[in-house]
Amino acid sequence: MARKPSTSPKESAASPPRIAVLYGPEEMLKREALDRLRSEIESVHGEAEVMIYDGKSASLADVLDELRSFSLMQRHKIVIVDDADVFVAAHREALVRYAEAPVESALLLLRAGKWNKGNLDKLIEKVGFITKCEPLPPGEVRRWLVTRAEKVHGRKLDPRAVELLAERLGGDLSLIDSELGKLAVMVKDNEPIGVALVEQLVGRSSEEEAWAVQEAVLQSLAGRRGEVIEKLHELIDLSGQPDILVAYFVADLVRKLHVAAQMKRQGANDRAIATELKLWGPRAELFAQVLRKLPATKTAELFDRIIEMDVRSKTGRGEATRNLECFFATLSDEMV
Repeated sequence: MARKPSTSPKESAASPPRIAVLYGPEEMLKREALDRLRSEIESVHGEAEVMIYDGKSASLADVLDELRSFSLMQRHKIVIVDDADVFVAAHREALVRYAEAPVESALLLLRAGKWNKGNLDKLIEKVGFITKCEPLPPGEVRRWLVTRAEKVHGRKLDPRAVELLAERLGGDLSLIDSELGKLAVMVKDNEPIGVALVEQLVGRSSEEEAWAVQEAVLQSLAGRRGEVIEKLHELIDLSGQPDILVAYFVADLVRKLHVAAQMKRQGANDRAIATELKLWGPRAELFAQVLRKLPATKTAELFDRIIEMDVRSKTGRGEATRNLECFFATLSDEMV
């Protein structure tokens, strides 16, 4: 469970934190905390520029220069250092000096699996907070599940569906969120997610099944033009995957490509991108190959397009398969 920050959102609304630490094994809570921080900062300063560094390889000079430099737009910055325990261990004294007088125009966000307490902690808590993100107890998982479904996915859950989801998925919040996203696209607006749909899809349509669809799309994009549409029909006609579910898996893939493109534009390397998106081995190599062929300036437009396609499919403006064909044709045309 996340430890209560030393600075509450209300207290920090006028003065966002300048240093924050998010550590522990629960990645979803870290992502939610980052979303809240970014929203808080942007409510005060407008759009925030986000930079991500790998704490195992980043130099101290690079991180400090990024914090202290101003962009032409004079935007507030969020400078994230992953594997921060390694980074801090190598540069503790310099970070202590920085924490004594951190810049006001940037947030240094340290993310790590573990955190070694020391004299830096008190300085951080004067200008920000340290939060431990650990697995939630069962009761809180259920409350988190209901809130996440309504606020993020725009769907209500039948109470029996809540219990079944918790029973089948345990306390893995990232997995729960993935399954909620999949369930949300299978019901109409204002229709709750019921226990029958959970019984039908959760457990049978796993994260590996989603990757199987995404991998097939990536392989076709890495090959010859036009092959991706052939792959679409193979997925739907031969594998028996519902077209609306294929659409969700493809939308999730486009989202990942957009996130990766943003990270790349901010200087992240393929390894840092793969770590953020939890891609390993051949999967990471295939993803990077397609990312190199896709213009970074087009990913946001493509993501908007597939979200619009999903809306069209669910509101009767065209069949999902036909809409996917049109999207895949556009996607194929954008490949370099």
